[in-house]
Amino acid sequence: MEMTDLEHAAPNDKTTAGGQPTRSRLRQILDERPEARSRLGRAVAALLGTGLFALAALGALLIWHLVRRARLIRERLNPPRIVRLTEPPGHEVDQSP
Repeated sequence: MEMTDLEHAAPNDKTTAGGQPTRSRLRQILDERPEARSRLGRAVAALLGTGLFALAALGALLIWHLVRRARLIRERLNPPRIVRLTEPPGHEVDQSP
């Protein structure tokens, strides 16, 4: 008894009897109703816009958090000390005009 290629395929491989991959549900809807393409395009654009807005909001919150955290850390530090550097011996600078 011979097995066909479809019987050898993994269970997750979706192919038709002709060996062509099965069309997705979205492709089937577009083939049945081509006028739905513009609505689908608007829906995808809205979804991408929402994702972009969410990423921008998360980025803004991250920046706000880092700035706030730095300010809190800076407030807990002691004030800076005045440090005067001394000239090393033997390195005198001539300041004549």
